[in-house]
Amino acid sequence: MIKYFHELTKEEFDKLLEKKMTWAVCAKLYPQPPWCEYTDAVCGMMGCWSLMGFHIINKDSCGNCDCIKIDA
Repeated sequence: MIKYFHELTKEEFDKLLEKKMTWAVCAKLYPQPPWCEYTDAVCGMMGCWSLMGFHIINKDSCGNCDCIKIDA
């Protein structure tokens, strides 16, 4: 089962840093949420700052972001 990046705790993320995991590997193991269309949201400084800063816990956390998928 996939664990999306926004589901990681800060402590889990810190353990990944200790392993010196690259952002590419992190994005594969813990991808951005399925509702997010931000290009490479899990990409460190070039990714979504709200996601990378652990401010996103669900779709509602994204507020007025232009990168939210519109439900059909």
